[in-house]
Amino acid sequence: MSLRLKLSALAAAVVLVACGGGDGGIEVNSTVSFGDSLSDVGTYRVGTIAAVGGGEFTVNPAATWTETVAAAVHTPAPCAAQTGLLTNIPGLTGAAVTNHTACTNYAQGSSRVSGIYGPNSATLQAAPFNQVNLGLMAVPLTTQMSTHLSKVGGAYSGKELVTVLAGGNDLFMNFGGIAAAGGGGAGAVGAAIAAGWSTDVQNAVAAGGAAATNAAVNAAAASMGAAGAELAGLVKAQVLAKGARYVVVVNLPDVAQTPFGASLDAQSRGLVNTLVTTFNGQLQTGLNSSGALYIDAYTQGRDQYANPSKYGITNNTTPACSTTSPANPLQGSSIACTAASTIAPDTAGYAFADSVHPTPLGHQLLANYVIAQMRVVGWL
Repeated sequence: MSLRLKLSALAAAVVLVACGGGDGGIEVNSTVSFGDSLSDVGTYRVGTIAAVGGGEFTVNPAATWTETVAAAVHTPAPCAAQTGLLTNIPGLTGAAVTNHTACTNYAQGSSRVSGIYGPNSATLQAAPFNQVNLGLMAVPLTTQMSTHLSKVGGAYSGKELVTVLAGGNDLFMNFGGIAAAGGGGAGAVGAAIAAGWSTDVQNAVAAGGAAATNAAVNAAAASMGAAGAELAGLVKAQVLAKGARYVVVVNLPDVAQTPFGASLDAQSRGLVNTLVTTFNGQLQTGLNSSGALYIDAYTQGRDQYANPSKYGITNNTTPACSTTSPANPLQGSSIACTAASTIAPDTAGYAFADSVHPTPLGHQLLANYVIAQMRVVGWL
């Protein structure tokens, strides 16, 4: 089946799921989104990335799950609240940071719950890291939420659908700290700083060896639990307590079942899963009785992985985006991936665009699940 036909069929499924809301459906006039690359609708669609047809972390062009959900509740198409790219990679063109006051999708690739260091973030270009990287702004969710409140006078109207999904970049930075710890030295300390670990942990990993790795594992688990609890607290204090009535919070999918996870040894893959479930456990506990609609994408994603044909998935292990295509200047990264740079003419049934990000099919499946859960509670 071609990509267009497959997505048309899935879109029809969304319409069927959304039917039946009637008088019981919510009345909203906008969709507000906070998060990371999984919800980003074009923050970095500038410069070279825009020129090759990229801008979203999937096989471009496509609708992210947030765009599909917004369409299901009949709000305007989401647009990025901030655009720009602060790259320092030679030959790659970026753009100055620009705020768009009419737009309310604040999600940005590489963003963490509150940490300022994310994968390929511009903050890692300065000392002591001095990285040459893509230069993503990676504004944390703490700032995303406060920015929106300042824009709307400190309170929600109650007519917004709010979506929240984060935690993946907290995972990657914490896991990176573990991977570096055994080697000790400046590299281990730098990774610990980027992860957000305490000075005591930074000193512990500096020595390297098994003891350093153990200290890093403990620090990462504590950090992921704290991030999950912090995100729950932010949703309650900065969204629900400020007047939002319809709030969807999606937990962290099982990163251990991505191509990235599959590339790890069994012990490391198990550790990734533990970090994910630690985050999710604290997030769910913190949101209990809050009024937010908690979406268990972790369990749903595991079912998709175990039963791919049930969901129209033909490949859930191989990234659709080619790492060698000259049409993608970022060597397979989904942000610059298009149909012109996939590994085959037809990757419509693939689950992953790159090592961690979903294809259009993956986004549609997440949207379908969110919409179905919204219908269960009478929001559609």
